[in-house]
Amino acid sequence: MYRKIIFGIVFLVVCMLAFATNADDNVISLEQSGDTFELGIDQIGYNNEILMFDSNSFINSTSLGMYLVQYNKGTSMLPNKITFDEITGTNNKMKLAQGVAWDVLDSETNLDWYGDDYESGGHEIGITLYGDYNKLAVQQTNQTGALDGHNFNLHLAGDYNEVKIKQQSNGTKSVDLTIYNDYNDVFIRQKGNGATHNANITLDGLYGTDLILKQMSTINQSYTLSVDCMTVGGCSTTVTQD
Repeated sequence: MYRKIIFGIVFLVVCMLAFATNADDNVISLEQSGDTFELGIDQIGYNNEILMFDSNSFINSTSLGMYLVQYNKGTSMLPNKITFDEITGTNNKMKLAQGVAWDVLDSETNLDWYGDDYESGGHEIGITLYGDYNKLAVQQTNQTGALDGHNFNLHLAGDYNEVKIKQQSNGTKSVDLTIYNDYNDVFIRQKGNGATHNANITLDGLYGTDLILKQMSTINQSYTLSVDCMTVGGCSTTVTQD
């Protein structure tokens, strides 16, 4: 088991263990502007990339905290990729991972993570983030023999959003999430050995929305949800497929 423990705040820390310069090396290419930018990166192994989407992509933030891990144990593994299109706003926080698991997913101070040397990679994260006071914590992880890595895509606009997503071990899992309105609290977990989970979720409106989606068994499961809520009390949606 590989375990990483971080104490304190991470400031522009890059740990890349690539043993030779070749096409499978880890790659980091980011654009950044604004104040109080914090970045921590661990890319351990090969085929890990952190990139901007294209030449028009940018990160513009006053208080953006970010800690990215990824994890890959050999050149035979599938590549992991995190791609940023645009990030604007203030007081945004991210945590991400991919081939490992956080000790505490939704903790802003506990950045400890662990891996068990059985990840086959192939994870992708694409992020476009707008607005203020957003929090994001992802976590993907798979095992040797997984048919595909887990995919995650986010388009987020508005204020006071908090998104927590896990996708865990073995098999194909994918989440497409679009949030436009304010005060959201979204938790999604897709878990299962060899299972093909899918979730496409769109939350839209002017009032608060609470969503919890769980798809946890080894059978194939798929879900598409669209919520447009403008009631005074907001919306609360819970979906569980065991």
